[in-house]
Amino acid sequence: MENKIQTLYLKIIEAAGGADNITSLGSCMTRLRFTLNNEDVISPENFKKIPGVMGYLKNGRQHQLILGPGICGELADYIHSKHKIAPLNLDGTNNQSAEKQANSSVPNTAAKQIGKNKEVKAEIKKKYSSVLSKICSKIGNIFLPLIPAYIACGLILGINNILSKLLPTDYSNINALLSVFGNGIFFYLSAIVGYNANKEFGGTPALGVVFAGILNIPSLSEVSLFGMQLSAGKGGIIAVLAVCYFGSMFEKFIKKRFKGSTDMFLTPTFTVLVIGFLSLIAIQPAAGYLSDKLALFTQKAIEHGGAFTGFILAGGFLPVVMLGIHQSLIPLYQQLIDTLGNNPLFPILCMAGAGQVGASIAVLAKTKNSRLKQIIKNALPVGILGIGEPLIYGVTLPLFKPFITACVGAAFGGAVISALHATAAIPFGVSGVVLLLAMSDWHSTIFYFIGLLTAAAAGFIATWLVGFEDPTE
Repeated sequence: MENKIQTLYLKIIEAAGGADNITSLGSCMTRLRFTLNNEDVISPENFKKIPGVMGYLKNGRQHQLILGPGICGELADYIHSKHKIAPLNLDGTNNQSAEKQANSSVPNTAAKQIGKNKEVKAEIKKKYSSVLSKICSKIGNIFLPLIPAYIACGLILGINNILSKLLPTDYSNINALLSVFGNGIFFYLSAIVGYNANKEFGGTPALGVVFAGILNIPSLSEVSLFGMQLSAGKGGIIAVLAVCYFGSMFEKFIKKRFKGSTDMFLTPTFTVLVIGFLSLIAIQPAAGYLSDKLALFTQKAIEHGGAFTGFILAGGFLPVVMLGIHQSLIPLYQQLIDTLGNNPLFPILCMAGAGQVGASIAVLAKTKNSRLKQIIKNALPVGILGIGEPLIYGVTLPLFKPFITACVGAAFGGAVISALHATAAIPFGVSGVVLLLAMSDWHSTIFYFIGLLTAAAAGFIATWLVGFEDPTE
């Protein structure tokens, strides 16, 4: 791994026009992201030719190399250890600058990664509105740091769910202990989300923890205001996000009214008092009503819509992942768990990855291009495990037709999941075949596996029949 990191480092620095040309650099789960001082000295083709780079895209001023999970963070740390480059945040800004990159979550180019580099036939011509893009980006930035914890706890809960049905009652203490480990992230989830949300909205992060505590403190149930009995935890994560948004806006507003040392004492005090009161009498009840209705609407839509609803939801989810706004659904996933005790939506949407796996296998079987074959072989394992970006940007989207047929495969898988009412025991985190360990019950596990096979098979057949333009070597 060390030799691979060093080789990638040397190749990327060379293609970027030298380390001095990189102004900021960071990573997410699957991508190395950076901005450059002088764009004229680089060529996107040079990035695409680097061994180990599964795909390349440019998002505003931000360059993104698809490398797959695990290696991105290690490579970013290695580059930072060699050079004094400003860190790049997930929203596209570096820590030494407050300047935002507009529409940071929407890619504006989708050129072929291999062969003649012919642009994708259906290149995205219109970005989402700046308001929607910023909202989705902020929600994503709040929850992205929590993904490793969600993955770990989700897997533990899933394994415990299976063991609880296999182990004799004498081993109940093991189940209880695993339950404690698995619920670790959820016990303080509101506080963590409050901290990240206030930070993302421009307020004091610690006050976000205070807002979350006010909404969830158990003694709140013993208080009544204007004849209304208060309830701890009402509205869940959606209420926390709403209170943190208004709280950070009020904090910035009132901060301008106090000068000098009085700001340190009066700004946080007035913010907590005013927003705390407003949150209990207005924001939390409204968010609670909205979140409950949203969860129940989702449940009824899936139950009554059956296969048709699953077909539409799963078939349209891959473009949402491509645009990078899928993380904005995390509050809904969490609310479904809080309200229903399970998540009927996430397994349906996971079929997008399975459809893409089937489509990519068909491309692998038909293509004559050796570089494309290697890209697919590198990206398929993580795709099967539920991480689809390397396949999206390295294979299906550049070829375009396989991207569409992958959506078709996903739609058929989603129809099966919805018709059979398979539900997950976790909000999100793990997907692909790994989610088999975290379904609600044995029936859901079996039905989810059937859905995976259906989506992959349908994606494979559709891609095989429709075909694609095979790039030349």
